[in-house]
Amino acid sequence: MSRDAVDTSVVVAALLGWHEDHAPARAALEAGLAAGRLIVPAPVPVEAYSVMTRLPAPHRISPADAVALLGDTFRDVTVIALEPKEIWTLLAWLDERKIAGGRAYDGHILACSKKGRARRLFTLNARDFLAFDEPGIEIVRPGE
Repeated sequence: MSRDAVDTSVVVAALLGWHEDHAPARAALEAGLAAGRLIVPAPVPVEAYSVMTRLPAPHRISPADAVALLGDTFRDVTVIALEPKEIWTLLAWLDERKIAGGRAYDGHILACSKKGRARRLFTLNARDFLAFDEPGIEIVRPGE
């Protein structure tokens, strides 16, 4: 079965109705859920929780609401995490490519997506992931 992964930008936009990219993000998320082909890279729920609970007012949601939204949406979805040895491989891969700072989190999401055999990674930040030039996974912006 072909699998799809979502990054944090898609999760946040899909779950928060006021977001400018809500409709295409929600459609991509719902399609993956309905087909049973969605996987979630392990960093994504934690990062989405962080983003949703620190947004400026009036968009910030409470920690309890963030947990409920994420749990209601992803509780039965396979979460893909790296094993300790794979973390060290990821760090070496990042170092070889001179990737630093926040882009390391994108690399982690990409590595989890590939480990979960995702054929596509849905993101609102396609340029960030395309810069990795990693074969075997299509980087897709919902709605395009």
